[in-house]
Amino acid sequence: MPPTASRLRRAGLAAVALCLVSALPWASGAAPPTPSQTLSLTAWQQIVAVLQHPRCLNCHQAANPLQGDARRPHVPPVVRGSDDLGVGTLRCGTCHNDTGNDATSGAPGAPRWRLAPVSMAWQDRSSGDLCRQLKDPKRNGGRSLGALVEHMDSEPLVLWGWNPGADRAPVPMPHQDFVAQMKVWAVGGAVCPR
Repeated sequence: MPPTASRLRRAGLAAVALCLVSALPWASGAAPPTPSQTLSLTAWQQIVAVLQHPRCLNCHQAANPLQGDARRPHVPPVVRGSDDLGVGTLRCGTCHNDTGNDATSGAPGAPRWRLAPVSMAWQDRSSGDLCRQLKDPKRNGGRSLGALVEHMDSEPLVLWGWNPGADRAPVPMPHQDFVAQMKVWAVGGAVCPR
């Protein structure tokens, strides 16, 4: 898609969101959102679609990892372990190497392959709850909003979601667009749905 069409699409989405949000009933005495807050909320709707994709959800589990778009139990059966890297001989790095996707075995890989810490598990969270969790340093690995954007922009394990190898579907939004939405969300105040 040419850059102008992409910009028009984003502007159209922002305009629709502004109309929708401005039509919401606001609590007595509460000011309606500013344009940047409205854009932040619109950006969040794009962000959450990525975060709830199997490429992210399969490892952002409270229990053990899942696999594939169907999010089935991991084969071979593995457990989280106290350091989020598995246990015994079934540690994450046993199959998932730091150099990337293994074409021979089909096992995905990226540097520091691991489960997300339990504090960052977001399976079954509503959009609003996931939003509040993501911006909470106590539940996002101690990151400020700027550090969170940087994490999404450059962390190899995050980047793997856009290049998952084998026949796995990548995250359904170009990475540069995702990072742009993260920046809009953060600059607008990291607005979360109710």
